[in-house]
Amino acid sequence: MAHKLLLMTSCRRTVCCLLVSAVGVAGCSDRPAAKNVDSAALDEGLPPVTGSTTATGWDSSAGPVMIVAASKNPTDAVIVLPVFPDSSLAATSRFELQGIANIPVELFNSRGLVGSSTLQVSSQASDATGCVNWPTGRLTGSVPLGWRVALQKGRAVGLPLDSLENMGPADSARVVADVVKVALSLSRNADPAFRGIPFFVRKGYRLTTGFSSILVAEAVRRINEEANPREEHLLMLAERSSNNSQYRPAFHTRSAGAEESLETSEILGVLRLMRTNRLAIVITFDYEEGGKIGLLERLGEHNWRLVWKSAYTGC
Repeated sequence: MAHKLLLMTSCRRTVCCLLVSAVGVAGCSDRPAAKNVDSAALDEGLPPVTGSTTATGWDSSAGPVMIVAASKNPTDAVIVLPVFPDSSLAATSRFELQGIANIPVELFNSRGLVGSSTLQVSSQASDATGCVNWPTGRLTGSVPLGWRVALQKGRAVGLPLDSLENMGPADSARVVADVVKVALSLSRNADPAFRGIPFFVRKGYRLTTGFSSILVAEAVRRINEEANPREEHLLMLAERSSNNSQYRPAFHTRSAGAEESLETSEILGVLRLMRTNRLAIVITFDYEEGGKIGLLERLGEHNWRLVWKSAYTGC
């Protein structure tokens, strides 16, 4: 869940962070050591919005800030500062946020655009518990339940996703079969311990555009050994052009190991960025005590790339 990235009360100095490329390579690294930094001014750190990418990989055509839902209260918001790398966020003792005070925002979830609001925010100190967290704000007006991610107004158009839960039996069975077929094609070089174990689809979505059909899913398989239970999670995206009957993998990342140490993911929304006309999927990557948010963009046919991951938040 998005709020899992923020609401933590205990602190652990070493975390397992997923380093993702288009071929799905995972590894672990220590959280960056904190530096003596008094404050971070948002309006000083942000580049102009020109459609280019920043040093962290953030696509600046998406605007200066990403906002995610913080809790069950729809007016509570978490302010993700996309240009902050891990080291800068961990070292920041105070956020100066005047540059984004009272900006109009549009709210999205898997159904697309679900509402609009204004972001209220003030300068604030970093988390006093010792955990690394983003600053927070509040949304004004009639804020809809169930929104997941927001951008500055006019930056993106929301696209609706079909989820397995809302499909008819025949349609959902066909999507599951397609997902499993792609997952098996991506597993030739996976951990041999999982070879021959069937996948099940934990979450699955379909996006239909004018040029293709796109599947986004998390496929899972398990080794149910009492002494050493293990799981493999495969987050994958496959694309089928309008003149082709077969889905081809366009992006995937894999996480395998003990259940409590694995990464899980959640799709917050699918957007079309206005300035570049690119499709972008907002994804959370959650670990046991925290996580990151990523932006997966379509760069061309069957070519998707995780162009940006936020700084780690949590303990």
